This record gives sequence, structure tokens and C-alpha cells, in this order.
Amino acid sequence: MSLKSIKITNFQYIILFLFLFLWLYARVGQYDISSFIQTHYLFNYEHEFLKRALVGEILRLIFENLDADLIFNLSLFFLIFLSIVLFKIFFINFNKDNNINKLIFSMMVFVSPLTLQHYIFDIGRFEILNIFITLLSFLIIKKFHKNTILTVIFIFPLLNCMLLIHEGSFFMFIPMVFGFWFFKSSEAKTFLIQLFFFLILTFITYKISTLGLSTKYSFKEYYNLLLNKHFLFSDSSDHHGFLNISLTAVEVLYRDLFNTYDPNVKYAIFEDTIRLGFRFKSFVDNLILITLLSPTFFIVFMIYRNIFKESNFKVKLFLITPLASFALFVLGYDHMRWWAIMFTNIFLILFKLCEEKNLYLEIILTNIQKYKILYIFAIFSSFILGPVKYMHTFDIIEGLNIYQELVYENKN
Repeated sequence: MSLKSIKITNFQYIILFLFLFLWLYARVGQYDISSFIQTHYLFNYEHEFLKRALVGEILRLIFENLDADLIFNLSLFFLIFLSIVLFKIFFINFNKDNNINKLIFSMMVFVSPLTLQHYIFDIGRFEILNIFITLLSFLIIKKFHKNTILTVIFIFPLLNCMLLIHEGSFFMFIPMVFGFWFFKSSEAKTFLIQLFFFLILTFITYKISTLGLSTKYSFKEYYNLLLNKHFLFSDSSDHHGFLNISLTAVEVLYRDLFNTYDPNVKYAIFEDTIRLGFRFKSFVDNLILITLLSPTFFIVFMIYRNIFKESNFKVKLFLITPLASFALFVLGYDHMRWWAIMFTNIFLILFKLCEEKNLYLEIILTNIQKYKILYIFAIFSSFILGPVKYMHTFDIIEGLNIYQELVYENKN
């Protein structure tokens, strides 16, 4: 059997998936959901319209009581579903002819600290749901792009749901959807319709961000409302059923970019980002991420550079849409999370382009052949480094005395 061509059966794919997922899940070691994420599931439309409350409203209508076990089980279900979908995209769909270089690329992407490992660590985040909506939008555009009216009818409600789930999706995922739509259909008439609906979604994002702030209750009143309704409820005999209500999560409903709307909420979004996202520790953590993941950064840069040389404007525009996530670096202080979303989107786009044209696949295969040692190093280092988190650096770095002395002696 040639090393350049290796046959993998469906059963072997199942075994490979189970091995990788269980290995990564054990490596990440994240078996609960943070109180910040949990609290977002409690926002709903029972008393007033609130941003990020669509998921909580659906759960309120389906379940009589909501506890931490239910939220975790639902989140675990969607995490496993995401891992299956990503495995299908990164491995099965991409490796139909079982080229060893393709397998190397698939492995590097799937086990990267910036992709599945991050979502295992950050289990329960709403962007997992919005990745599904993005991929569904891709399927709809691919099938109906020749019929602009049908495309709009199907994807416009989906993108609105995405914004109601999390308004930050305007930067995380919506540019990708429009980028792919323009890639598939760029006629002048269609472009005007795309531009029109993008402007509408921009307006809707603004309205959700402003009208979705709580006005019926003060910050303390709403926090106590959630506390009284959920904290004391538990069907289980131990503490696992209890929900922890996060004050920081509730603050989301009482501030916008430049203002706060309750005396108990001290910082607006932009001010909080500057205060926490651009402190010395954050700079160190970003530098560590870029340094330790420099093989991945270099590989992606070289692939992008080579595709740019061979592509037209539509492809270039589609390729840069994940970079819209850079806007989030000044809108939120969890910078590690933005890196993970950006690179997940970059990889999804690369695989999508390979589906569309063999030229882009050949560029990637050439890159693998040229930098194979880097790819193998990136794969093995991924298991060692563990996940990119949301605010903090890798766990193996956090445990070093030199890191703790550097960061906490320069704390500001």
C-alpha cells in the first residue's frame, strides 16, 4: 500500500472519530459549564424583549424547569453533534480519494487548539449553534443561489435567528454567509439585493443591541429574579443541578458600547474591553498564543497568499470574511475566543473552496508537501498544548512559575 494513497473504511472512520473526540475531551478536561454561559440560557422573553434570549425562550417554552444538568446535557449534545459535523467536513468529505497529505491536513485542523478543542473547553457557547446556522446557510446558497428570491426567503430568517441568539454573530458569521453568497452569485442585480439585505441586517443588529437591553427591571431586580427562580431549584440530591447566576452575564443587559444604564453596572462594553482586554496579561497571553501556534499561523498565511495569487475578487472577498472577527477584539475582552472563532471560520472556508474548485485543493496539497514537518509538529503540539480558552493562555503555561511571576507582578 502506497503512503500517498491509503484506503480508510467507514468503520475505521468511526473508530478514528471516537478516538480523537474522546482523547481531546479527556485532554481538555472541561466537564461543566461556566456560570457566565449558564446565565445566558436563563434570558428569555417572558417579561420583555432581551438580546441573546432566543435560546432561553425556546427552553422556557419546552421545559417546565431549567437546571444546570439540563443545560449541560443539551450543550454536550450540540458539542458532540458539532464534532461529528466537523469530522465529516474535515475528514470524510475531504478525503474521498484518501490521499495521505489530505489526511495530514484534516488531522491538523480537527485537533487544533483553535477548533474543536476550544469548543470542548467553552462548551455551551451560543456560537456552536450559530456555526450550524452558518453551515445550513451555505447549503441553502449552494442549492438555490441561481434563484435569488428563494435564497433570501430561506437564509434571511436564519440570519435573524443567529442575531437573536447572539448579536455578535454580525461579526462572527454573517460576513462569511454573504461572502459565500457573493462567491456563488455576483451578478449586478443580485449584488444589489445582497447589499440591501446586508444593510437591513446591520440595522437589525443595532436594534437588537439597543432594544434588547432590560428596561423593566433594574440590574439588582433582574439578578434577584433569576436567583429566586433558578438558584433554589434542583431535582437532584447534590449540587450539580443548581444554576450559578453570573453577575457579569447579567451586566450584558444593562450596557452598550459606550454607556451603562444602571448605577450598579460600572463599565460600558468598550471601556471594559480596554480595561481587561488590553492589560499586560492579555498582551502576554496573545503573544504566547501567536508564538506557540506560529506553525498554524504560518501555514494559513502561506495558503492564503498562494490562493490570492490564483484567485479572482470573489474568492479573495470570501477568504477575508473571517477577519471580520478582528472587530471583536475591541468589543470584547475574551481575545482567545475570537482567535478560535476566526481560525475555525478560516478552515471552514478553505474546505468549502476545495469543494468548489480543484485548484484550491492543489494549492493546499502543495503546501502540505512543502511544509510537512510543520504540519506534523502542529498535530503533535496540539495534543500537548490543549485548547485555546476564552481569556486565558494554555494550561501548561499557566502552571509555570515564570508566567505567574511575569503576569501577576505586572498586574494593572
